[in-house]
Amino acid sequence: MKGRCLMLSHGSQTHAHSLYLFSSVRKRRFAGRPGVRTYRIPAYVLCFITEGEGVVLMDGMLCDIKPFELYLLVPGMIVELSERSGDFSYYGIFFRPVALTKAKGGMTVSNSLALSGSFRPGRIPVVHPQQILQRILQMYEDSRNEGKHDRLLLRLQLEQFIHGIMTSTPESDQQNDERLDRSIAFMEQHYIDKISIGRLAEEAGMTPAAYSRLFLKVTGSTPVEYLGMIRMNKAKELLNKSHSRVKEVAASVGFRSEFYFSRMFQRTVGVPPTIYMKRQSLRVAVASSLGFQQYLQSIGIEPTFSLDLFHYPGVNDNEYKQRFRSQMEELRLSAPDLIIADHYHTDFKENFKEIALPVILDLSLWDWKLNFIKIAELLGRESEADQAIARLELRASEVKRALQLKLGKRRITLMQVSHRTIGIQGTGGHPLNELLYSDLGLEPGIPVIGDIWRQEMPPEALPMLETDHLFIHKHHVLAGSELMYQRLIHSDVWHGIPAVKREKVNLIDNWFAMSWTPIGRQTIMDYLLKYDSE
Repeated sequence: MKGRCLMLSHGSQTHAHSLYLFSSVRKRRFAGRPGVRTYRIPAYVLCFITEGEGVVLMDGMLCDIKPFELYLLVPGMIVELSERSGDFSYYGIFFRPVALTKAKGGMTVSNSLALSGSFRPGRIPVVHPQQILQRILQMYEDSRNEGKHDRLLLRLQLEQFIHGIMTSTPESDQQNDERLDRSIAFMEQHYIDKISIGRLAEEAGMTPAAYSRLFLKVTGSTPVEYLGMIRMNKAKELLNKSHSRVKEVAASVGFRSEFYFSRMFQRTVGVPPTIYMKRQSLRVAVASSLGFQQYLQSIGIEPTFSLDLFHYPGVNDNEYKQRFRSQMEELRLSAPDLIIADHYHTDFKENFKEIALPVILDLSLWDWKLNFIKIAELLGRESEADQAIARLELRASEVKRALQLKLGKRRITLMQVSHRTIGIQGTGGHPLNELLYSDLGLEPGIPVIGDIWRQEMPPEALPMLETDHLFIHKHHVLAGSELMYQRLIHSDVWHGIPAVKREKVNLIDNWFAMSWTPIGRQTIMDYLLKYDSE
């Protein structure tokens, strides 16, 4: 177990446990000033940078500080800030390591002069900064709510946090089964060669059948798939180098056929090697009904053109055909290298091929973060996506506190009115529900629909809603959602709803689509902050 050691003293065993006692979490902004400033760190503190960049000397080591990096500072460390150090914003977790020693004479507690394992001063590499930030925000929130959380709970949260960052670093992100480790090491050394399952099983000291079962159970993929991933990751490294040639890269990762390599690379990565090599400088167009253009804008890419060819209800055929021709012509004139499209545009793939390479993404998982990261990886902007997500979670934490003061325990209900039915949103199962009721902590109206994403019904079946604020979106207006809305407001229970009595019925934009993108989620939070709740 990390954080523990065994000490021998005078022939008898003395057990010592390293513990980390929680002190506080502080949110600070450090204003840059002219001249060189020197500070001696007085306490143990984990600093997570949220804003600002600059150059800092930590005990004589030059560090380029950037947002969403984690640093461990310890007492006595000298930090020097130069004129190149600008403004910084950060969260600081202050703590104290202690040694709990159990010997024959009993238990003693003393200040620990050493940190355990890979927990060392300086920059701590982390794999998922947005998860790190989320844990810090939780500790920050809990530490401010006196009376609700005791010190023991906060200490346990700190222990879990430290254990999490120690086990999520790239160096420690490995399988702990030595047999599989040996076979994976063999793959990494011999990926250029033709490797059989029998050879990998032999390296692991197992039968082929038992090896394949264990490998799939532990890694989630077959040995063949894992070997293919190693080859493709190596291929991506080589393709990133200047003057790379696809034929040479294919041979370097074990493919005799350049054509077969290209086909497998596109199947795995999403684009052919020739496009991947220049993906960070591509001109990209978007064909989407789901706001893909906002995904690109969130990672610093402005699409050459954004179109939506979905045939929405209520749009007649002649109007649609005219709009189709107009959008396709504008797409052609924008001269993209790549067209990223959602699954609503699968039928237009051949049309797109006449203009540029289309990539159809069927993002069937209702997880906006995974979808966002998938698009960012396709365009070589993984770091930008991680930072956008971390910024958004930081903003959500701030907005949550503001809304708690503004709305208190007042209840919120979301409704979408279409030309067919009305739908009351649940508390889970959809990015919008999770944003409002989980991330922002709003109170759902009664009856609470639960974890289903929406419950649909005719207006006449609407139950009496115990809600203080009602937000309604009219969907597919051209198809007749206004008629359905009129049926709703003339239903028997409408005027008995508290929100209706208080005139707190609000017509909103399509938050349901907006909640899938970072920009859309920011817009929703902006609206709620400005909303007049009185």
